[in-house]
Amino acid sequence: MGYREYAEAVVAGSMIACEYTKLACQRFLDDLSRDDLIFKEKKVRTLLSFASVLHHYTGSHSGEPFILEPWQEMVAASIFGFYYADTNRRKYTSSYIELARKQGKTFLAALFCLFALIADGEDAAEVLLAANSKEQARIAFEMTQVLARQLDPREKELKVYRNEIKFSPNESKLKVLAADDSKLDGFNCSFGLLDEYHAASNSKVRDVIKSSMGMRKNPHLATITTAGFNKSAPCYELRSYGIEVLKGIKEDDSFFCLIYTLDEGDDWTDERNWIKCSPNLGITVSKEWLASQVQQAKQNPSDEVGVKTKNLNIWCDSSNVWIPEHYIKQQMRKIDLTDFIGRDDVLVYAGVDLSSVSDLTAVSYMVVDTNNNYYFKTFYYLPETCVDDKFNKELYKIWAAHGDLTLTKGNVVDYNYITNDLKYWCEKLNVRKIAYDAWNATQWSVQCKEEGLPIQEFSQSIGNFNRGTKEIERLILSNKAYIDRNNITRFCFDNVELIVDSSANCKPHKGQSQKKIDGVIAMIEALGIYLLDNHGTGEIMVF
Repeated sequence: MGYREYAEAVVAGSMIACEYTKLACQRFLDDLSRDDLIFKEKKVRTLLSFASVLHHYTGSHSGEPFILEPWQEMVAASIFGFYYADTNRRKYTSSYIELARKQGKTFLAALFCLFALIADGEDAAEVLLAANSKEQARIAFEMTQVLARQLDPREKELKVYRNEIKFSPNESKLKVLAADDSKLDGFNCSFGLLDEYHAASNSKVRDVIKSSMGMRKNPHLATITTAGFNKSAPCYELRSYGIEVLKGIKEDDSFFCLIYTLDEGDDWTDERNWIKCSPNLGITVSKEWLASQVQQAKQNPSDEVGVKTKNLNIWCDSSNVWIPEHYIKQQMRKIDLTDFIGRDDVLVYAGVDLSSVSDLTAVSYMVVDTNNNYYFKTFYYLPETCVDDKFNKELYKIWAAHGDLTLTKGNVVDYNYITNDLKYWCEKLNVRKIAYDAWNATQWSVQCKEEGLPIQEFSQSIGNFNRGTKEIERLILSNKAYIDRNNITRFCFDNVELIVDSSANCKPHKGQSQKKIDGVIAMIEALGIYLLDNHGTGEIMVF
């Protein structure tokens, strides 16, 4: 099977693949049929032959030639094969390739860099092999050095240096580059490859490489990575852009995107789905090994995020998620507060995580029944102007469209709107106490007291949050807490990391300012004030 047959098999459904892979394969087939493009099959065949000259040098396959798998052939054919018929310029000037670990990613990076150095048709080519750190950049560069010596053992034309490889026939050079290098300018890059971009805290290296390509006729910047933990990082932004291109939401004929991951709703423990994120399953990674990793994660929830992210290429919001996502999802359901109106067999408490100026505010209502079942319904509010100028603006737009978020007038928090909502539900449900953080809420608290609302200050100290944090975890894991099905609440739980003090007290914490955990904080406040109100026992005393 070659690159064309692979794409056809994926599109036809005879080969299991995720939605994004299917879209990329369909795009490849569409490119082959376009009149304005030419496909340089001879050049692609040269690249595939170039790869077969190289040999494995570690592991059980040591000494055997590298033979590209069909999916790898399609990547190579896409990047190096398509050109515009009228200008002879390369179609794809940048790419994003994402897949799980142990899929031959490092070899693909080394191969592309060496081919761009030697045989891409660029005189005085300048190839940059980059990563987020010197240590990461050296992993791919060391393989590139080994493969270069395989091609030219006596280094007659390929000179291998500590941080550079030179090819004398066309005066080309390959350099290794890292985000923590002291000098990140002065380049004239013809081909750049950015490895493990998920670890980058900013886009500085990628921007430097991209801006240095202006004088080149056929440049290309490839980004090859596994999934990561930080959805506010530039890698996830690039990934999201690529998905929009694949889906036709945005038009960018110059950007190639191929993502191997599980589809939404897939069971990550089902081995039938693993091929979606591991196209080299059974080749460079065994199903038995992957099964052992998944089994370990099932038995130890603390390992789940690492396995899902690195071995199954699923983006998670934290490297140390507090409660794994599937526990939250199984406790989510539609909760309607009107179902509790007029009932004398429940107690209702609330928690408010109030934004100080112009960000997300969460108000969570907790209903407890006589069977000690806990129901959480959380409302979210945001000034309407924040949809256009905040970091999470795309998410805010989606949440507002789905009805998960209420947009209020103006560019600052509408305290009156929130207070009026509280008054409404306090009257309907006889809310016993409303917990709030006093910081930056002095004027609002005065207004609430004047309105007769039962607000009570709730300290944000780790000692005060400890009991509610541990109790809500226990309730969720024991199937006693039911959470309203709201995408923002799920997002908030995904973002939580725990901070723990020397006395083993713990409290939710967001790793970065762009992450949101407001809903979780409001839920724990509601639970915390309930626990305090009932003589510290957690048992319902009076209905």
